[in-house]
Amino acid sequence: MEEGRMTDMPADFSQLPVLFDAHPSLPRRAARARITMLLCAGAARCRLMLHDGTLKVGNAEGPMDGWDIALRGDASVWGDHWRRMPPPDAADIFGMSRHGRMVIEGNFLPLMRHLQVIKDILALPRGQA
Repeated sequence: MEEGRMTDMPADFSQLPVLFDAHPSLPRRAARARITMLLCAGAARCRLMLHDGTLKVGNAEGPMDGWDIALRGDASVWGDHWRRMPPPDAADIFGMSRHGRMVIEGNFLPLMRHLQVIKDILALPRGQA
């Protein structure tokens, strides 16, 4: 396994709120954000809820579990995205989409409204061993 790659996707997603809280500028910058994202790494799925400066990870199962935007990719694309120095086709969500490694679907308005904060949150595990 390459250094800096995470391998347990559900556990990796569940670390995002802890990593988020460890960066004081992120909750402040996300104070007005209200977005629920469906994150898929192969068959592993979770909901990432960013509401008023608070980040939570929830179960994605169930008929009433909605989301604003879905980011769907293989576990390998998330592993590449979280490398210390990600390759160009995994550096951010739009690069992954442009190279056919990720599908982005849903309501783009909240995504674009809070794009930099979301990209920063999704990159938090970068370089974690």
